Amino acid sequence: MDSNPELPVTEGTASGKRAPIYSTVLALALAAAALLLLFVQLASLPNVRDGHVDFRNLYVAGYMVRTGQGHEIYDAAAQKTFQDKLVSRADVPLLFIRPAYQALLFVPFSLLPFLPAYFAFFTFNLAILPLSFLLVRPYLANLSRALPWLPVAMFLYIPIAAALMQGQDSIILLTLLAGALACIERDREYLAGVLVAFGLFKFQLVIPIAVLFLVWRRWRFSAGFAGAAAVLAAVSIWIAGIEQSVHYFRSMMQVSVSQSIDNGVPLRVNIMANLHGAVHAILGQSSLTLPLTIAASAATMIYCAIRRPHGADALLIAIPASVLVSYYLFVHDLCILLIPILLTLDRLAGAGKAKYRFGRTQAIAAVLMFAAPACLLFATNQFWIAALPLIAFTFTACVRQSTDLPEGACA
Repeated sequence: MDSNPELPVTEGTASGKRAPIYSTVLALALAAAALLLLFVQLASLPNVRDGHVDFRNLYVAGYMVRTGQGHEIYDAAAQKTFQDKLVSRADVPLLFIRPAYQALLFVPFSLLPFLPAYFAFFTFNLAILPLSFLLVRPYLANLSRALPWLPVAMFLYIPIAAALMQGQDSIILLTLLAGALACIERDREYLAGVLVAFGLFKFQLVIPIAVLFLVWRRWRFSAGFAGAAAVLAAVSIWIAGIEQSVHYFRSMMQVSVSQSIDNGVPLRVNIMANLHGAVHAILGQSSLTLPLTIAASAATMIYCAIRRPHGADALLIAIPASVLVSYYLFVHDLCILLIPILLTLDRLAGAGKAKYRFGRTQAIAAVLMFAAPACLLFATNQFWIAALPLIAFTFTACVRQSTDLPEGACA
């Protein structure tokens, strides 16, 4: 990717004042769908009031750390006691399954009762969302030239709406990766690695990115990531203690075997838009599901690893690959795909009528991946089908690196 945010405008954008009609209609339709989804969820405020949102466990984790109960942060019985007391009664707790350092972020929110804390975090997410857009915007020059409001409309992505209404932390990861993109473009890869490491609260998404950068010999990025990760690990052990930290590690390792979280609640694999969800949908609870998932994930990582992307092109491969091979994934986690989707579409807009191999295929894959979360509105229990365009999008992102294109041109 060209480090100059002012990408050259070719026939596709310079001669025409408008974006292709399908891009405009798609952006508007999906923006409307995202707003509709958010409206529907906010209209069901009784669910929020009763604590039936993902923010429940994050809030309680912050409270436990603030009140000196961090050493019980991964204890299911303690989690249930505090969630029943502070939020609402439930048959099983919604467990905190993140590294303990992240609970520090929710300490200030725990000073409020649950419902005000939920809306405070909702406001926090709304506040950092424009920051993530501003970090990516310099690299969307072609889309902006086509229609100034088009990148904004496309930022109203259905996974972002899902993250907002669930009180999830996916928008924070999106912002960290957007910051990493900006740092890489400015040749500050050490800082980019640090920012990505701070996203280890979703380690299933961040670790594959770090592995690929290491294999690609991006040493400064890897050094920044490793240093920050070591500090965060030390902070997490300090908060939870060695015994609970070991328990947490073992629990996360057992998830892949037992197909359930520590409280016995089964994983809803059919709503995971990744290889895990796709393989499970085909084979069900077969003894082959786990080994085939591992094999497919390993093959994907190897296929991506043999590429040699330059500059921020690495993120355009690493982000979709990390989502695809992640073992634990829900719709709000797809927020981070906005970065490779938008940058890919911007390059395609800038390429105009130039005939590049796989260009049309890559365009279709990017558009389908942008549209795929809309199936949440009519196929909630079969959301794994969104993995199919993700596979195509990841493949085409890698194919571009094997073509002899000039840096900054589309595949």
